[in-house]
Amino acid sequence: MEFDTEQLTPAGQGNLQQIKTGKPVVEALDRMAEDPIKENERLLFHILEQNKDTEYGKKYGFADIHSIEEYQKRVPVSMYDDYAGYILRMSEDGEENLITAGKVVHYNKSSGTVGNPKRVPLTEEAFQVFQKYNGPYRMGLIAREIGEDWINGRNMSIAESTAEKHFTKSGVSYGALSVKMIAEFRPYLEMMFTSPDEAIFPEPETNTRYLHARFGLMDRSLTSIAANFLGFLQEVYRYMEQNWELIVNDIEKGTIDPSIKMSDQVRERLLKKIKPMPERAEELREIFKQGFDEPVVPKLWPEARFLTGVGSGGFKVYADKLKEKYMGENIARYFTGINASEGMVSVPFELNNEKSVPVPDSLFYEFLPTDADDDFSKMVTMDKLEEGREYEIIITNLSGFYRYRMRDAVRITGKYKKLPIMEFIGRIDQTVSVMGEKTTEVALRTAAEDTARQLGFEMIDFTVYPDVNNVPPRYIYFMEVEDLPEGMKAKEIRFVLEKNLAKANPSMGDKVAKGICAPTKLNILEPETYSLYRDLMVMKGTASAQLKPVHVIRNELQRKFFFSQTEYGVELVK
Repeated sequence: MEFDTEQLTPAGQGNLQQIKTGKPVVEALDRMAEDPIKENERLLFHILEQNKDTEYGKKYGFADIHSIEEYQKRVPVSMYDDYAGYILRMSEDGEENLITAGKVVHYNKSSGTVGNPKRVPLTEEAFQVFQKYNGPYRMGLIAREIGEDWINGRNMSIAESTAEKHFTKSGVSYGALSVKMIAEFRPYLEMMFTSPDEAIFPEPETNTRYLHARFGLMDRSLTSIAANFLGFLQEVYRYMEQNWELIVNDIEKGTIDPSIKMSDQVRERLLKKIKPMPERAEELREIFKQGFDEPVVPKLWPEARFLTGVGSGGFKVYADKLKEKYMGENIARYFTGINASEGMVSVPFELNNEKSVPVPDSLFYEFLPTDADDDFSKMVTMDKLEEGREYEIIITNLSGFYRYRMRDAVRITGKYKKLPIMEFIGRIDQTVSVMGEKTTEVALRTAAEDTARQLGFEMIDFTVYPDVNNVPPRYIYFMEVEDLPEGMKAKEIRFVLEKNLAKANPSMGDKVAKGICAPTKLNILEPETYSLYRDLMVMKGTASAQLKPVHVIRNELQRKFFFSQTEYGVELVK
């Protein structure tokens, strides 16, 4: 499709440039998919050649490695602790050529909640790969599948970052990768996104849910919607549903209600960006009066064409809820693949599919069967994966990590040409085990979702605590729920949840039946618990982009928080 660039909005010009850059990237991945191991092997030897004179490269003889098999024999499988000493010398003392010969432009702060945050080096070459597949590839794939008639509209992006920059002693920036990436485009964001700078780089205490909802609703012609994690987008839409009269009144009058939290300075700046919009307000009011029994997004934004966000693993529940309640069937969904601090692990190969494929020119991949009990001789490359099996991903990246255990698990579900199609299962260490039953996060989520669907209520979210202090040990489920059918009691929810948990993990069901584990306890949470948790963590300095759902309680802060928000609990009473 040809466009007269002079007739395009600033958003349209930016989108068009991304599409032009992205189409060749999509085509290149298609070519690599014909023989992915060839490209992946080429990348491995590029990395070895580039880093043969580093301290790490000399230690393991990179210069003398001439095959994948030699690489696997010479170089050990590693974890973060194997690099911690090198990274300390790099980030604090500015030493170079230790694990990578590349220029380190940033240290990614790990989003893990267990232990101290990690500093994961990011070289310029690796950063270029992140940018290529996070921006142009996405736009190129979307344009290929749904056309380009949407490019002139802005994006309702529920992205939040921090304006404050942190640096290591060596002078290199340090923080969430998403913070670095969004900061690169800060001067252009309000041309591309509906949300103002004050929502994207918010001051503490600012009610960003209001700002995202209000400024998004002002723009009838937006064509896309995005969020790092779809759980926060769901929060914004729930806020919009509950507070639409206040928001619409403000749009009509060009005001910001005094009840909306923000500093006087932020309020003053925002009021200069808005004006009364009585016609748009009246249109919105008529739509909202119809209620939310049918998806409302297509009515609010008739030109909206697609949604972008993480929709696999623990995020699938949010993607499904957004589609069912707010989006409907006709808005396409681009589900971001596995995007980790250590590298761009996978990308989608088509829209409306939460599964993804590895990127042969991003990382060198090895896969360890999850049932291999750390027998590394069973590790395979991408051309030897078996459909239906589950694997832990092992990567060699462009930033100095070699045969590194990602601790992410995937299931192989098929092939896209010759690229394996991967379904993200979750973290290897994100399991619950009180008596050796090893319940995965997927099983925990499946049990909760099936219970809500079977009993006909809306589950906002869930969290599980392994209660090893109880005798015998048990799981405690926390649920925030809405729209319970009249007369339904929590004990009925607990009963169905117990049955679904036994189905999702028969090992746990067997242990409960034998009395080795106690039946599950269910704690019902206060309304807005998960919104409050998010706000609390942001106030404590956690970047919004790093906040992931707490489906398994891992630390004392989380334990105290969720127990403090318990409205009431129910367990099996004999």
